[in-house]
Amino acid sequence: MYLPKIGADETRIGVSIPVPEPWASEISQARIGYGDEYAEMIPTHITIVGPTAVKINDIPAIIVQLDNACDQIPKFQVTLEGTGTFRPISPVSYINIVDGAADCANLAARANKGLLAQTARFPYHPHVTLAHGVPEMVLDQAEADFAHLRARFNADALWLYRHHDDGVWRKLCKFELRG
Repeated sequence: MYLPKIGADETRIGVSIPVPEPWASEISQARIGYGDEYAEMIPTHITIVGPTAVKINDIPAIIVQLDNACDQIPKFQVTLEGTGTFRPISPVSYINIVDGAADCANLAARANKGLLAQTARFPYHPHVTLAHGVPEMVLDQAEADFAHLRARFNADALWLYRHHDDGVWRKLCKFELRG
């Protein structure tokens, strides 16, 4: 996982849509079983804004910015189905988002402004990570194990997470989608 460097007055944040139960635990336990070192540190999610270095004093303004973005986006349905990979660019296997991908992209575009504006390292591709940084055959196994998963849920909120010194991403603030 890419983590931007931070200075003494900075922290890392991320913004995502949580995947609900029972799928969150199922995917998280699978990631742990695949040997993904990040599995226990990152809740199962769809990334909206990836790891971003921000000034700690800017967090209140970032909260206002994200809250305003949620005024413009209505709740939407997400369907997870099938698997894919970012190989050979990145050693990641993931679950596809077949319904709601455009909504996620719209939300990401609205959130990636102001204090969160950044140049993307890769084009935005909404997904749910299954395995990251594990051997090729484990990535293949993850894709095979979840190839037939079909999960549907309502995306009605997103969360601002803060990355802590112990490597764990913890919820900081919830934003209801209200558009």
